[in-house]
Amino acid sequence: MGQAVSRQEKFWEACGYGRISEVRKFLEEGSVDVNWVSYTHDCCPIHVASQGKMEIVKMLLEAGSKVNVKDNRGNLPLHHAAMKGHTAIIDILMENGSEINVQDKNGWSPLHCAAYWCHLEAAEALIAHGADISLLNKDERSALHETCRSPEDDESKLGKIANLFIAKGSDVNAKSSDEGEADFTPLMFAAYHGHPCVAQALINADCEIQAYGTNGWTALHWATDRDQKEVVYLLLEAGCDPTVKGERGELASERTKDKELKSALRNAEKMFKELSILDEADKALKKNQNANGSAAVPIGNSHQTGAMISPTESDKVLLSVSSVSSRSAPLVEEEPTGVSDNEDDDYINCSKKEEIFNNCQINDIKHDDYEKNSESNATDLMSDKLSLNEGEIR
Repeated sequence: MGQAVSRQEKFWEACGYGRISEVRKFLEEGSVDVNWVSYTHDCCPIHVASQGKMEIVKMLLEAGSKVNVKDNRGNLPLHHAAMKGHTAIIDILMENGSEINVQDKNGWSPLHCAAYWCHLEAAEALIAHGADISLLNKDERSALHETCRSPEDDESKLGKIANLFIAKGSDVNAKSSDEGEADFTPLMFAAYHGHPCVAQALINADCEIQAYGTNGWTALHWATDRDQKEVVYLLLEAGCDPTVKGERGELASERTKDKELKSALRNAEKMFKELSILDEADKALKKNQNANGSAAVPIGNSHQTGAMISPTESDKVLLSVSSVSSRSAPLVEEEPTGVSDNEDDDYINCSKKEEIFNNCQINDIKHDDYEKNSESNATDLMSDKLSLNEGEIR
């Protein structure tokens, strides 16, 4: 018995390490069970081979390995191939009858695996074979959610994967239900984990930037709490309201000790308040205009609100907004010396924005789309490891 088990384990290891000649010898001798489950690794030879040993996968399938056999976590060989990003093996398994939307004990499909581990080509191949992008795991997270919380740092590729899922109809506002991250939207995950390109893809898809979770925190709160500066700036540029408070009354600016970030957020708060005053003035003036039917002229101020004001109300409006500076303070407070008077100066760390734009090679990110004025800056301003130890997968 001991010798038999040892022989099977050696066969399993040969498959896992890609020892083609050794595997071929075992198969020719006919002394091994190709569907035997390793006592050590809780999976079959084809599971471990699917992590990148294409020739051995072919040999095992020809020798009778079951393509839809599950490991102890409920994963198919396809899950293993997807997690490691081996598109060719995905195709071979699909050609041999693999099911594509099987979910493991945690509800993960092969597409979830490809998404989380940032494998764009694998995700594309799975979708081409009919993968369901709407499947949710036990925490009610879709493949898009998993992209947003990926531990990988290839921002460009993550952004492309996010755009792929969005283009295929993924819900950009769906909320998860897992304990500790309940009611997280994709944007909140992207903010928490610091993925600016993914965040930009979601913003471009008109996601709800003001959505909040169980504690009342928005994506801006989470990005600030984690000191994810690039995401914070993107959210502010997109118009995320920095004056929104969590359930305990905390502002986003109160969730960081970083002086630069805190300064930017506090100045953004001021701008939002100023613009709010102007908006209220607009509403009052338009209401008055409609009531009196009098002629109107635009409010003349640097915010360019475009509000129409009747001549008789001009003085009232000037008084109501007298506390509002004709030019808002910069988002990042600067030292008194070396302050430029150039009207084209940015009010946010422009070099950071340019870095974001250069790194994020995804659709619709254009540096020229960002206006250089204070109004624009204010309004348009993760217990299981998903890893294999020669056969383990989340």
